[in-house]
Amino acid sequence: MPARIVDLTLMLKDGLRTWDVKPPFTLLPYMNAATFKLGFSTKLLVMEDHTGTHVDASLHFYDGARRTPRGRGVAELPLEKLHGDAVCIDASAKRGDEPVTAEMLAAAVEKQRVEIRKDDIVLIRFWSGTWGGDAFFAARGLAKDACEWLLERDVKAVGVDHPNLEGRVADDLGNADCPGHVLFLHPDHEVPIIENLVGLKGLRGKRFRFFGLPLKMDGATGSPIRAVALVDD
Repeated sequence: MPARIVDLTLMLKDGLRTWDVKPPFTLLPYMNAATFKLGFSTKLLVMEDHTGTHVDASLHFYDGARRTPRGRGVAELPLEKLHGDAVCIDASAKRGDEPVTAEMLAAAVEKQRVEIRKDDIVLIRFWSGTWGGDAFFAARGLAKDACEWLLERDVKAVGVDHPNLEGRVADDLGNADCPGHVLFLHPDHEVPIIENLVGLKGLRGKRFRFFGLPLKMDGATGSPIRAVALVDD
């Protein structure tokens, strides 16, 4: 039986805003087949390089000035890091204002019988509802010790169902420096971070193949991706 394709990608629509500090995705008319003499239509896209379902490259946090050493841009990111064997851990059985800790991940792995292998891509569901809304954007994500726990297992990429790996960040939470990003994106590790995944509920505890390839954009710190899982039922 052929593998089933599961689309894990957030739909991009004009005006979509995935974080309050980020610009909205903008889709504008450009050429119109009815009026353009060559008879075809196109659209003009205006977006940040971290729009929608996207991947963070190490250059996102390691610019060589504020943080060193300088990381690589998304066009230099090895594509091998964004496809391959993957598992999904469901850590959504928590309060929204609780961070996902290493202890929670360990418990979820045991309960869901997930085996994390070297060079796996690990997707983590930490929101039990649908994408969007005030409570969703306020939800906490991965704590520093959870990220360390994943690094110890030699994963090659990590993805979450939220616009930000750590979820809500703030000085009063002690995570305003985005510790997970600092850990994963360090050029010595270069573990790409995938954000704004959707549809992870159906992958709970499963092993599958993941593909999420970026656009080849010179100098970009990240890129939208079309994220899919290939599941053998």
